[in-house]
Amino acid sequence: MLKIGDITYDHRSPGDAKSAVYKAMGAAAPKDNTPQRSVLGATVAVAAGGAALFELPDVQQVYNDYLAQAALFATTTAADRAWCLQNRGAGTADQLAAAQRRQADTLAGLLAQGSVVITRGTNPVQARQILTHRTFGGLPPNANLTTPPTAEDADAQTGLGIKDTVAGRIEEWSLGQQTGFSLDGFMVIAEADVSLVTLPRSDGATRGGEAGVCGYAAAGLIRVAILSEGRPSGEPPEKRELERICVAIGRDHPGVVTLLKAAALLKRGVVL
Repeated sequence: MLKIGDITYDHRSPGDAKSAVYKAMGAAAPKDNTPQRSVLGATVAVAAGGAALFELPDVQQVYNDYLAQAALFATTTAADRAWCLQNRGAGTADQLAAAQRRQADTLAGLLAQGSVVITRGTNPVQARQILTHRTFGGLPPNANLTTPPTAEDADAQTGLGIKDTVAGRIEEWSLGQQTGFSLDGFMVIAEADVSLVTLPRSDGATRGGEAGVCGYAAAGLIRVAILSEGRPSGEPPEKRELERICVAIGRDHPGVVTLLKAAALLKRGVVL
């Protein structure tokens, strides 16, 4: 729920809650048809739909943190792009690409290989992290991760984009090359131990669609390199990051509620 002035809004009135927040923010409210407006509106909707009673300062804090996150992303993108271009590992990429072309296209064949060659389109920031740490998601390596994500967690990531699990954050790669995900970034190619990936459920799924495979973000890769640079979108990195944040808000309401509760404690000293 979200209290603005003397009125409390809930899951039945997200539109009214948004209007009330825009009015209360006055000139500071983002303009219509901007990614900033979408991010604020999505945050308000989560607050109004929650069981806890949030207030305007909580929403504003989370919104401002999202803006800061997008601004930082824009600042680091150029530097990380330059780093990736200088450290792309062209020889390794060529070897892995050749191995991917020879790769089995059945589950039994993939398991028999012992390792799989996978690709992932990602932004320059994460691409640098992946190459630096040589892990599925660019997190520092965790040697204790010796099993793949569960099939249920992999399905949640593939279908809903839910990355956080009890056992740790997961990331999705592909047995093929989904070039759309490399927009404004890079196509990364890697070799992974087959025991660390959740493979598609059927032989057909290894060849069609996204052919997605999941691994823990902190699980190690055998080899990794930049395969290619994605095409430019022509849009500012900050705008693209805000659009990504807006999608993430819609997919992870509990995570946003956690941020709102932290903001309530920070701004108002209230434990929700």
